[in-house]
Amino acid sequence: MLDTRQDRPLYRQLTDELREEVARLRPGERIASEPELALTHGVSRFTVAKAVEALVDEGLVVRRQGKGTFVAVPTLRRTPIHLRSFTEAVRATGRRATADLLAFGPIDWRAGLPYHPSEPLILLERLRRVDGMAMAIHRSVLSAALVAETGLTQVKAAEPQFSLYRFYEDAGLRIERGLESLSARKSTSDERRHLRLDAGGIVIVVTRHTFRADGRVLDAVDAVHDSRRYVYQALLQRDPDRAIRSLSNEVGGGKR
Repeated sequence: MLDTRQDRPLYRQLTDELREEVARLRPGERIASEPELALTHGVSRFTVAKAVEALVDEGLVVRRQGKGTFVAVPTLRRTPIHLRSFTEAVRATGRRATADLLAFGPIDWRAGLPYHPSEPLILLERLRRVDGMAMAIHRSVLSAALVAETGLTQVKAAEPQFSLYRFYEDAGLRIERGLESLSARKSTSDERRHLRLDAGGIVIVVTRHTFRADGRVLDAVDAVHDSRRYVYQALLQRDPDRAIRSLSNEVGGGKR
């Protein structure tokens, strides 16, 4: 309930309550109209309008002219200067990250993997969700020796909130740097099924190899994202010498 005795403005109190209400709704679901919210919460329409506008600014809801206000479809926003896991990136936006295990088992080496062709490998494939909505498919290729060394099992990997980076850190393995590239392509039938894409839907594939300080490979992942729900941001510098120095530090092992 809103408290008129508080020094905190009513619209901010209402924003907090509406944020909780929105969290219980599904993406795309319509929220109550501003007159309905004003009546329910016992405040003016002006107060409701300011509270809803705050939620719009936070990216939690979207207004559609003549139709109403709807819960926004979550968007994963990545800033490459920070080496974050999917779970960390989602939590930074105040949302909940979970996963469904799709595969865990041996896989053959292929060109482009940062492993020796003779090294036994394990595929860890997961459907990643944000607030319950399927957002990406992560196909991590791991060293079988590292899997055995850390005690990673299928049961552990199947936990809905399992984070590979956190698991490594708990095992005493510190990820220092990563190399990342992006590409776009048409989705496969399996990707369309899992991500609920239309025929011909486009995906963004983020390929990342992560390493320890000693150069040991910890993860080689292809993260397949619905292109409609993925935003990639990069800091660009006008000074070319400074930009080159920054890039050299990153690739050469500079800390992130």
